[in-house]
Amino acid sequence: MFSTASMPRCGRTLALGLISLLIVAALHAQSPPDASPANTLHLYARLVELPTLVLRPNNLPLTSLEAKNVNIRIDLFPPFHPSSLRLEGNDPISLAILLDTRQQPALLPPFQAAFSAWLSNSFLPHDRISLYAMNCHLMESARDQPPNPALLQPILDSLVTKSEADSTRSHAACPHPVGSRNSIEWVMRKLAPLPGRHVLLILATNGGDDEGSLEWSDLFSNATLYAVTIFEMNAFDPAYLTYRPTLNQWVRHLDVLSADSGGVYAAPPLPLVPNTLAQFIRWLRGRYILQFPMPPNLDGNVHHSYVTINKTAAIVRPSGITVPLIDPSTHTGPVNIPVGEPSATPTQPQTTPPPPPDPNN
Repeated sequence: MFSTASMPRCGRTLALGLISLLIVAALHAQSPPDASPANTLHLYARLVELPTLVLRPNNLPLTSLEAKNVNIRIDLFPPFHPSSLRLEGNDPISLAILLDTRQQPALLPPFQAAFSAWLSNSFLPHDRISLYAMNCHLMESARDQPPNPALLQPILDSLVTKSEADSTRSHAACPHPVGSRNSIEWVMRKLAPLPGRHVLLILATNGGDDEGSLEWSDLFSNATLYAVTIFEMNAFDPAYLTYRPTLNQWVRHLDVLSADSGGVYAAPPLPLVPNTLAQFIRWLRGRYILQFPMPPNLDGNVHHSYVTINKTAAIVRPSGITVPLIDPSTHTGPVNIPVGEPSATPTQPQTTPPPPPDPNN
């Protein structure tokens, strides 16, 4: 899996890049048969697909990237180029939307007003939408539904109304309120088994509560574990310009959580909410899918991966992924990337790996 954090400048090679965390799931590839016909070719490598957001300084996606200019380093092993890359384009998206009706209520009306047009203009029939809201409790109203405005707009409106009324119906004004961090983790866990690229949009929260059992560090690792890219949108609030240690700390955590998962934190003025929603999806469609065979001799389950791009000032944000653990019998497979002594020279994989397995199976 991959998550992200900022890296320092590195000469002319990198202006800004991100560190990624690779977690290899404890799933074993099927062992090859003991005997097979002489004319049968078995390819045992696993293709890793790493969605990576690459933004220019003007926040528009970089659209002319070549594999030879992308460097991937896992732990301290030699860097290598991806065997191939492509734009994400129209890959299926599984999007979960988590609304916080406790905070920044001014953001909800423009979001509801823009919702149907956003579904019609930014999504494809094979994309899927899930809707959640948190107040005193966490509510789920739609799960894995097509982006049909006639279906989802009434569900969204009802969900907002029920969630806003949640605190008034609960005795003693939320005696055991749901925490933001626990809600975010629960929604990510619900996304994990769904097909498509996992995306979570968190709306109208500043993370401002200390309820629940999870720490922010748990969310950072779980975004990787569940292969979820997180986008966060708050309304622009002049109060954020005033230094308030607790609030600013929560906002910084949300910003890091978004960046660490390969997404973006945004706080637009209310009139720009529709534009920002559309921009989120354009960023997703404009991500690069970096493809490379899983290195054969990585020990343990957690590894760090670094993605850099030669001679660019772009912001590089890989998303979280989980890949199957390669069976030891496949370590001599012809499409594995050799991992040896650390080296400063990227090496290009020489063969094309087979199609990737479903990372959730």
